[in-house]
Parts: sequence; structure tokens; C-alpha cells
Amino acid sequence: MESLNPNFKEYVENRIKANKFMPFLGFKITQIEAGEITGELEFKEHHSQQNGYLHGGITSAILDMVEGFAAYSLVRDGDLVFTVEAKISYLNRGMGKKFFAKGWIIKPGKRFHFCEGEIWYENEIGKKIIVAKGSATMAVLAKEDLK
Repeated sequence: MESLNPNFKEYVENRIKANKFMPFLGFKITQIEAGEITGELEFKEHHSQQNGYLHGGITSAILDMVEGFAAYSLVRDGDLVFTVEAKISYLNRGMGKKFFAKGWIIKPGKRFHFCEGEIWYENEIGKKIIVAKGSATMAVLAKEDLK
């Protein structure tokens, strides 16, 4: 996939730095590619819900971030991205010590990018266990429309 911004990695990194919720969660982006973002989360007690598994709200937030930053990787410098629609399917309990997430663009557009994502962990024998899959529509607000 090709970005409209030749310096998309730097632009995404700056958008990540501006996100105050990510460090609060402890979620870290590990790879930035045009149209694709990956990251990871070390599971801590404060990430758990009442049964000790990864909280669904954390899962949702992480999917929103990887899908949203994937959208940022394709826009022009100065354009903004906002989530306008999201769907999450929770497939398995989040029982890992470390979670991985990936978001990608399935169809970029001038005003909307259609994204997908997933979050998973590896079990004790190294098998990938999908916790949730998501899809989102990200609106692109052009920099000239911000005035």
C-alpha cells in the first residue's frame, strides 16, 4: 500500500506521541508500515476484568489505536483521522501474559479508510490465540478543512 505522505513513519510517530492514553495503558507500537501497524501490551493486573482476563474495553481501545494509526500511515501530513464506526468480535478469553495487536487498511479512500485489526496472545506451546477481531471506518479530515 502506498502512503500519500513520504514521511508517514515520522508523522505516525508524532501522532502516537500525542496520544496520552497509550502510555497510560502501557501499549506500545512496535512496527509502522504504510497501511499496517503492530503493537504489544504486557498484561498487568490493572488490565484485567472481574474474572482475571484482559478487559474488553482495553481490547477495544487497542484495536481502535492500531486501526487508527494504520489509517494515519496513509494520509497526507497534517490530515487528521477519527473513528466513526467500529465493530469488535470477542473470540477467546484474553489469558496471555503478553498481547499483540495488528491493524491494517483494507480499503483506503479520500474521506474514509476501512480498517481491520486483531489482538492475540501465544499460549504456553506458542500457538497464536485470537482474542478479538475488529473492523472500523476511519474518517479522514483534510488539513485544509481544519481552518
